[in-house]
Amino acid sequence: MFVAGRKRKASTAAAAAAAAAAAPRAGAAPEATRLYRLGVRNAQERQFRNAVAYYDRAVALAAQDGAADTRVFEARAQALLRLGEVRRAIDDGRQAVRIAGGSAGAYSCLAAALVAAGRAQDALDVVDRGLRAAARGDGYAYLETQRMSIRRALDPAYVPPPNTRSDPLARLPLDVAEPVLRRLDVRTLLACRAVARHWLALVDSTPTVWARPSYLEPGAADVLAQQLPGCAKLRRLAPARRRVPEKAVQLALARARGALAAAHVPEGTAMTAATLAALLACPRPRLAAIDIGRGAGLDAPVLARLLAWGLEPRLAELRLPYCRHLGDGAMAAIAARCPVLRVLDISGCAAVRVRNMFRAWSPALPDARGSTMLERLYINDHPGIPELLVYSTKYRHFARLRVLHMAIHSRDVFAAFAGLGPLLAYFRAIPSPQVPFPDLVELNIDSTWTTSGPTPGFEPAQLAMLVSQTRLLCAGLRSLSALWAASVTAANLRLLLQDCLPTLRRLHLTHAMDLTTHLLAELVAPHPALPLASLDLSECLWLDGGGIAALVARCRGLVHLNLGRTKADNSVMAALTRAADADDAAGLEALVLEMTSVTGAGVRDFASACAKRYCRTRARGRARRLQLLDLDNCADVGSDAVAVVRDLLSFMGTQVLAAVQ
Repeated sequence: MFVAGRKRKASTAAAAAAAAAAAPRAGAAPEATRLYRLGVRNAQERQFRNAVAYYDRAVALAAQDGAADTRVFEARAQALLRLGEVRRAIDDGRQAVRIAGGSAGAYSCLAAALVAAGRAQDALDVVDRGLRAAARGDGYAYLETQRMSIRRALDPAYVPPPNTRSDPLARLPLDVAEPVLRRLDVRTLLACRAVARHWLALVDSTPTVWARPSYLEPGAADVLAQQLPGCAKLRRLAPARRRVPEKAVQLALARARGALAAAHVPEGTAMTAATLAALLACPRPRLAAIDIGRGAGLDAPVLARLLAWGLEPRLAELRLPYCRHLGDGAMAAIAARCPVLRVLDISGCAAVRVRNMFRAWSPALPDARGSTMLERLYINDHPGIPELLVYSTKYRHFARLRVLHMAIHSRDVFAAFAGLGPLLAYFRAIPSPQVPFPDLVELNIDSTWTTSGPTPGFEPAQLAMLVSQTRLLCAGLRSLSALWAASVTAANLRLLLQDCLPTLRRLHLTHAMDLTTHLLAELVAPHPALPLASLDLSECLWLDGGGIAALVARCRGLVHLNLGRTKADNSVMAALTRAADADDAAGLEALVLEMTSVTGAGVRDFASACAKRYCRTRARGRARRLQLLDLDNCADVGSDAVAVVRDLLSFMGTQVLAAVQ
C-alpha cells in the first residue's frame, strides 16, 4: 500500500506538472504584444534586423500561448523583404494567409514577397484569390491597387478598369488639365489613366496630350551627367535607362490620332511591323518632327516607307542617327521636300556623302549666296566632317547653323576614308575662305583633337588643323565641348579661344596637354569677369592651383565644375569659398575634385560656406544646393574631414563621394 501510495502520488505530481506546462502563462500575450510593438518601432527607425529579432521572440511567445497573430507574420515579412531575405518573407506571407484567410493585408504581404522573387504571375494569382476571399475593409483598396501595379508590370500597355470610387478631379476644367498633361511623359500618362474615371476619359479623349510623346525620365544624376559629359563616373551613378516597350509606343501613336506633331520612337526600341503600322496609320496634318532613336533597326524598305509617309513641306526636325541605309538618294528627297527643315541628325550615317548634300540643296537656294533654313546639324561619327568644314568656307548652304555637333566617338567610320590630302589641297586653293558658320552658338568637337590611333584613314593632326584654319570658333560662341583635346597646340588654343572666351557659358576642354598656367593667365587677363556656368578642365595636367584659382575667381556664376586629376589645391577651394560667402545669386551644384591636392581643411571651409549660403537663400525660394561633391582618391582629405563634410551637407541631400583606392 505504501509503495502503491508512493506511485499514486508520483503519478499525480507528474500530471500536475504536465498540466502546468500546457496551461497558457498569464504574461505571455502581453509580452508578445510588447515585443511586436518594439519591432514596429525599430522598423519605423529602419532598424530592420533588430525588428526581425523582436518579431522572432513575439512568434515564439505566441506559439507557447497556443495562438498566432497574423500581424506579427505580416510585419516580419515586410522587414525580411527590406533585408533581402525573400524566401523567409514568402514563408511568413503564406503563414499569415493560413492563419487569417480573410485578411487583405496577408494576401498583399505574400504578393509583395512573390514580386520581389520575380514571380509576378504567382503574385497576381495570390492577389486575385485575396480579392475573392477578403472582406471589403482595411487593405482591400490597396490590394486592388497592387493588382493593377502587377498587371502593369506584366503588360505595360495594360489599361485598368475605371475606379468609380475615386474621382477627386472630376470637375477640373479642360483648359487647366490639358496643359498639365501635355508636359508629362508617356509612362506618367499611362499611370494617370489609372487614377480616376475622369482622368481615363480625359487622357484618352484629348489627342493633343499625345501630340509630342516623351519617353525620358530624367533624374538628378541624369541631369548632372548631361551637364558634365566628360565625367564618366556620373554616367555610372545615373540609373540605367529602361527600355520602352513597343506596346507603349504603339499606344501613344494610336491615342495621338490626327494631332500627332512628333513621330518619336525612343532609343533602343525596335521599329517592328506593328509599330510601323501604328505610325503609318496616323494622319499627319500637324507633323513637324520625326525622331527615330538609335537601335530602331530600320532596313531599306522600312526607311523608304517612313520617308514617303513623313517628308512634308512643314517638317522642321528630322533625326535618323546611325541609320546605315540612309544614303544620297534619301538626302536628295529630304532637301527637295522639306524646305523649312531646321534640325537634322545624320550621326553615323556613313552612306551620306557630304559633297552630295551640298549638291542636293543647291536647287532649293534662291541664289549662289543663299542658305538653307537649317539651324541645328548633328553629324557625329561621320567621315564627311572634314568635307563639311572645307566646303562651308566656300559655299553658304549651311551658314545659318547655330548648333553643330561633330564629335568622333568611333574612329571606325574613317576606315574606308582615302585621306585628307586632296581635300587640303582644295582648301588651300580657295581664294578667300569665309567664316563657315558666323551665327554658331554651340559647338561639339569631342575627340576631334585627340591623339593618333591605329585606325586607318583617321588623321587627327590634319583634322585639328582644319578646325583651326577654318575659323570654326568665332565670337558669340556660348558652348564649346572639346573632350580629349590631347593634340591641340598652344598656338591653336590661343587663336581659337581668344575671340570666343568672353561669351562662353560652357567650356569643356579635357586632356589638353598644351594648356598651361601661363597660357590660361594670358587668355583670362583681359577679362575681369567671365560668364562661364559649366567648366570642365579635367586631366589638364599642366595647370597648377594658382592658374585654376584665377580662372574660377572670374567665373561668379559657376554651377558645374570638374577639376578631376588636375593640380587643383587649397587656393582653388579658397576662391570657391569666397564666392559662396559673397554671392547668394549663384552656387555650385556639382564639384568634381577627384585625385587633386585639396586638403580636409579647405573642403570643410567650402562645405560650411555652401551650407550657410543655402540657409540664407532657402527662405527666398531661390536656393541652389550642392548636389554632388566628388573627393575620390584625394590623399590629403582624411576620413574625419569627410565625416564633417557629410554632416555639414546632409540637410541638403548632397552626395559626397570619398572612395580611396
